[in-house]
Amino acid sequence: MMRKLLILLCTAGLLATGQAAYAASPSVQAGTEQVVVRGRTIPVNLVRVDLRDPMLALEPVTARSAIGYDESFTAIVERTHAAAAVNGTFFNAYEKAADVRYPNGLLVASGETVHSGTNQSLIWMADKLPVIRHVELGIRVTFVQGKQTSTYFPWGVNKYYGDSQTDQVVWYTPAMGRVIDYPNSTKIVIRENVVTQITEASVSVPGDGYVFLAGNSENNRRNLLPRVQVGDTVDLETVAKDAVSGESVDAGQWLAAIGAGPKLVTAGAVDVDFARDGFDDPKLTSQANRRSFVGVDAEGRLVMGTMDGVTVQQEAEAAVALGLREAMNLDGGASSALYAEGTVLTKPGRDLSNVLVVRRLAEPRTQLEVNGQFRPEFQGFIRQDTTLVPIRPLLQALGAEFKWNEQAGNLSVVKDGKTLTFTPDRPEVLVDGKKEALDTPPVIVDGRLYVPVRYVVESWGGKVAWDQSLYRVSLSF
Repeated sequence: MMRKLLILLCTAGLLATGQAAYAASPSVQAGTEQVVVRGRTIPVNLVRVDLRDPMLALEPVTARSAIGYDESFTAIVERTHAAAAVNGTFFNAYEKAADVRYPNGLLVASGETVHSGTNQSLIWMADKLPVIRHVELGIRVTFVQGKQTSTYFPWGVNKYYGDSQTDQVVWYTPAMGRVIDYPNSTKIVIRENVVTQITEASVSVPGDGYVFLAGNSENNRRNLLPRVQVGDTVDLETVAKDAVSGESVDAGQWLAAIGAGPKLVTAGAVDVDFARDGFDDPKLTSQANRRSFVGVDAEGRLVMGTMDGVTVQQEAEAAVALGLREAMNLDGGASSALYAEGTVLTKPGRDLSNVLVVRRLAEPRTQLEVNGQFRPEFQGFIRQDTTLVPIRPLLQALGAEFKWNEQAGNLSVVKDGKTLTFTPDRPEVLVDGKKEALDTPPVIVDGRLYVPVRYVVESWGGKVAWDQSLYRVSLSF
């Protein structure tokens, strides 16, 4: 049976509930600790995670793998094979319609923007250590027609501002997980960085592309839509800046991120400023409730936790007593949830729109750097002592031509008169028509073709370097 390749060129069981400590691996340690705040003893459910472990990966996960829905905490934990998890950012929990429970904070997964926003944010950096900082995250989109370019800054990513906002401009990614059918708007469909369709009809976000939505306002009809045509190439750039100073922030170094707040701890000291972080709801500013939080301890580990019946100020003081160097609040109350290695330490009182998950990987995950540029969106893995990475960044760096043969089910790569032909799941490659053995066969994962990186790079004279501490493969051509 033939297997269809989507070259994105970009190419369980029951859970126990309880409070007992549980630590299935040295990298994930969970249990209950007690701290004293202003004479009161506060039990805190905690999970400490060493994200330097190549068998673990941090990622915000949305309900039903889409934006705007909710799902039970245990269902999300089970389907993501989580080693640990905590509830995520705030969301529209009280909306009656089941498909508009949108998250309110920024979300980044595998280096790609899932949801834009301005928040205090936990960020998992390229050095595999977590940090917390106040950032604004968006994107810049440039349409190219020959020598003419048109650049736009969408209002948001995977958001919708209502039918009345006819001037809105929004960027949708496959993470949106739904048909884009909003009225009185024009949808620009992009596949493999090329505009393929412009329509007012409903469209799906292609797996190998995006949808750029422009409301049909007079402004957009006059100044935006005439400048975009089918066949234009599209350049996309993530744009981040410090929310206070406005200084540019390199989001190209982010592996994952989630925005919520307010900030609780900075440099080991209480740092609560509701006005700075954009909060005025008494449920947060003054009332006691169940709280959830994330932080970073003195050893650089991610810390996730929950505590009951505390104000945000008390939560911050408890975080300091726990030895956290940095910490921020997450969505709390009935949303508070915490899990580690088979045990639900804190059970939420409602379904959730998003969860911060530490995945347990089946194979060690590797980072990729190409010609000095870190590529967080193209992570690889190690199988049978061989590092496999997505082929797309290799093709880009090589400047090679390629063709997917649907009938034969293989991919041919051509450069400098040499042709390599890869067939998924076959431990061999055709080099100008002659078979050569591969230690590990190419494989398709989530629509991407992964190939043995050293074989491909060295076939065209490139060099491969390995950083053991980061599990990073660096390529130079």
